[in-house]
Amino acid sequence: MWQQQPDDVRNKEKLNGEGWLVNRQEGMLSQIKPDTPTQHAQFVLASYYHLSARLGQPIRQQRMLRHLGIEMWINLQKIGWQPCSAPN
Repeated sequence: MWQQQPDDVRNKEKLNGEGWLVNRQEGMLSQIKPDTPTQHAQFVLASYYHLSARLGQPIRQQRMLRHLGIEMWINLQKIGWQPCSAPN
């Protein structure tokens, strides 16, 4: 049976690996960026901010394996988070 494949253009990885998502309904901004790898695995750092005119300290940070960060990125978009450019 035919199944729709993921949209590779929408989920294409960026060169430096950093990405931002926004959820205006919840007033949240999320950043996912590469973190220091170990000898055995690659990691990303997911940071969450309140959506405001000025970015301060993240309200939450989580270090996770790279493949889990990619999965989280895709799942957040499925529930309504939108990609955006890095805030100034």
